[in-house]
Amino acid sequence: MKKTFKKLAAMGLTATSLVSLVACGSSGNGTASNTEETKKEVAKPESITVMNDITFTESNGAQAFYDYVASLTGLNIRWIHPDHSGYYDTVANAFTSEETMPDVVLMSSDYYSVYAANGLLWNMTDAFEQSDLKKSGRLVSTADEVIQACMVAGDDGKKALYGFPTAQGGGSVTYIKSSWLKAAGINPQDVDRKQLDFNTYYSYLKKMADAKGHYVLSAPGFASLNAPYTNYLPEFYQKAQYSFYEKADGTFADGFSEQAMKDALQRIQTAVTEGVLDKESVNNSTANCREKFFSTQEDSESGAFTYWAGDWTYSLKTTLESRGLDSEFVVLKPIKELGSYVNTLPVTWSITSACKNPEGVFKYFIEAMLDGDKVQEAFTYGAKGTHWDTKAETVTLQDAEGAGTTYTEGQWHHLPSPEKPYSLTMKNCIDPLLALAKYKTEDPGAGQIPEISKELEAFFLENSTMDKALPVNATLSENIADINTARNYVVSKVALSYMTVDEGMDYYQKTAGAKVNEVLKSLNNK
Repeated sequence: MKKTFKKLAAMGLTATSLVSLVACGSSGNGTASNTEETKKEVAKPESITVMNDITFTESNGAQAFYDYVASLTGLNIRWIHPDHSGYYDTVANAFTSEETMPDVVLMSSDYYSVYAANGLLWNMTDAFEQSDLKKSGRLVSTADEVIQACMVAGDDGKKALYGFPTAQGGGSVTYIKSSWLKAAGINPQDVDRKQLDFNTYYSYLKKMADAKGHYVLSAPGFASLNAPYTNYLPEFYQKAQYSFYEKADGTFADGFSEQAMKDALQRIQTAVTEGVLDKESVNNSTANCREKFFSTQEDSESGAFTYWAGDWTYSLKTTLESRGLDSEFVVLKPIKELGSYVNTLPVTWSITSACKNPEGVFKYFIEAMLDGDKVQEAFTYGAKGTHWDTKAETVTLQDAEGAGTTYTEGQWHHLPSPEKPYSLTMKNCIDPLLALAKYKTEDPGAGQIPEISKELEAFFLENSTMDKALPVNATLSENIADINTARNYVVSKVALSYMTVDEGMDYYQKTAGAKVNEVLKSLNNK
């Protein structure tokens, strides 16, 4: 164990540098493994320490959820829930010593890769393969693809499962307001769920810009700070790779240096210059971008943007309605040049190498999250009596008009959020529309999920492919922050016409070219 901590330090994997590795994708293989045949009888853990970043904070009923899980599983669990903004700093600090490491930790794919690659996570491949869950037949049709995406290579060079995803990652689709299409003389039915090519799509954007007299499309950044980077402007990036990627022949390349990226940057620059794409996208946050879609101010409103499917589809529609705006919008099928949207890599529950009974933790805690029964219900919707209930009652949101909604005995329903009583508690850490396993009978909360959310999540899954991960090594770790700084600088400068595409690429090569070459040599073992 001491060796792995030294290795982390040698790689510069402090809490600060780990943040920069969100750019790297994922991959990892810990030295702790489950290679021996699993015993027939797996001992139930006496106690478990779980570090998590799930939905429920202390003010939002976390303790009620913890108590409910304990009553269902019979496990003595000590939950550690750091502040969301500093979660991965806290995780990094906990991993500086075996004595402070939790038994279980919830991680995004990027961080998961780093810790697995340095021998700090337990290899749960055999545990899953021999699990009741694997044999149950309840895993969804895409589960194997998602789990394979979480098979990552680590310090021994072999790929294995070091974290279990309870749901798919999900992703974004492009929304366009029907009213804006109509204003430009375009029939929304000619766009909705139709596959256009880029030229047709862009011509529609231009017509809407001309009709409205200002930009149409706004994005939270011309490129995202985190992988997969290009997901908020997919029609413009198309198949361009923002970072390092593995080619069909098994070698690695720098996508940012390729012609496809040059073409993408030119499309973005042209769209900004022609007033189609909001130039303030360079400073937009996701919240700011949403507000522009919801805005009633004509001079700052946008008519299109790419954002999450599922729950957010319903939120977009209801927010437009609440502000007295036309809530009708269409959803664009991935354009021909793009092919498919990106299904992002999911968060995973990992068992650390410090855990004394990893087999038991997997069976009685992680596998139980997808038991198709009460525990899965808890991790999907929260605690009965706090976040949802089945008793006869009338539920009224704070400050809502009307008498509320009345439910009969046995009728499953959401309850107002303890933290925000003016809205319902809709879900916990498993998205019911993306869960990796079905219920033994039926999802108890399925009847409460808006049809538009179900429909759009299904549409997204039908038109998306899983994101791919990259391996993590010392050279990549040491250089990725500087490389991404150069990439982000080039994108913003080119988008706003402070640089031509060629000038931007020349700057990138002069600033980061040597480091890019070092990384490629290390990835290709040259």
